[in-house]
Amino acid sequence: MKVVICVLSMTCIASFASYFLKKSSNTDNKIKILLSPWFYLGGILYVISAGINIVLLQLIPYTVAMPVGALTYVWTMFVSNRLLHETITKRKIIGMFVIFAGAVCVALGQ
Repeated sequence: MKVVICVLSMTCIASFASYFLKKSSNTDNKIKILLSPWFYLGGILYVISAGINIVLLQLIPYTVAMPVGALTYVWTMFVSNRLLHETITKRKIIGMFVIFAGAVCVALGQ
């Protein structure tokens, strides 16, 4: 159960970290990006996600932890749709299921 909690929290936090970095990049001005609180929130969330990843690497093999980390892309699809109003196409849904199926296969095959 600890592994599942680590995987879900790591991947969800990383997904939101990407969202906040995207939110901070709404300008061409590099100084404004560096002064944006969203930039720092995204960075902090990435560090938290990396910390959880370290715990996960202590619990499961590297060859499982890294592919399962690809679930971040699945959650990113939902975050980008809900918060950035990006379109989810049929091709993206198929890709999402392939990533999910691959992560499950790797996790169950250990």
